[in-house]
Amino acid sequence: MGNFQVTKTYENIPVPKCWQDFEMATHAGIDRVILYGPPGTGKTFGGLTMGLSEGTQSYRLVCTEDMTSADVSGSWMPNKDGGFSYLLGSAAKAWKNGGRLVIDEIDKASGDVSALLLSFTDTVESASFDLPTGERIVPKEGFSVVMTSNIEHPDELPIALKDRFPVAIKIGAPHPAALMAIPEQLRMVAATVVASPPGQRASLRAFGAFVKLAQTCEVEKAAKMVFHDALASQIIDAMRAGSLNTSATLTV
Repeated sequence: MGNFQVTKTYENIPVPKCWQDFEMATHAGIDRVILYGPPGTGKTFGGLTMGLSEGTQSYRLVCTEDMTSADVSGSWMPNKDGGFSYLLGSAAKAWKNGGRLVIDEIDKASGDVSALLLSFTDTVESASFDLPTGERIVPKEGFSVVMTSNIEHPDELPIALKDRFPVAIKIGAPHPAALMAIPEQLRMVAATVVASPPGQRASLRAFGAFVKLAQTCEVEKAAKMVFHDALASQIIDAMRAGSLNTSATLTV
């Protein structure tokens, strides 16, 4: 790794160790990483933005039971000339452009789509795909995959999938870069609450909704609409105090 050093602070906010580990993994050339843990900690944000070379584009797939192969590899679509053109799916685009493919909740994909995703996340040496156009595509240099999941442990994933992702990092706290969309006086409060134990935490999405509501109604009312009463009161008190005691246990 030479003289590489992970980023310890971002905009004067400490970077949690889990994100330092992710930065270290991407710098070491690990191109298959699982980011797992509770929802709303910015796993997708990190996958789409962190550890990318300049000019590298990210492509996202959100897996559901209704997802089809068209989202992954592509499909024939009508064009303006009255004929049909084959439009690449997100995985195929990432292959051809040497981009970053971020797959959210791959364990929720249907059987056929899951099998197709296994092909697109295979090792570069053995990966290839024949498009209906007759073109054979392979991963271009620079291609990488980050999978995100709300599972509690990687052992919950199918063996074939785990085998393709040698590094799994539990994300239990938001990256400071993801906090920048939140007003400054709320960032440390959000960082603490998002990293709190189950039943005492709230997601970054919840804080985003809180900020939007607070622009149209009283802050106290916005907090109660988004958070449960006890947590809403503690968040308001922390905002007024200008800080949140990180050693305190949030009560429910």
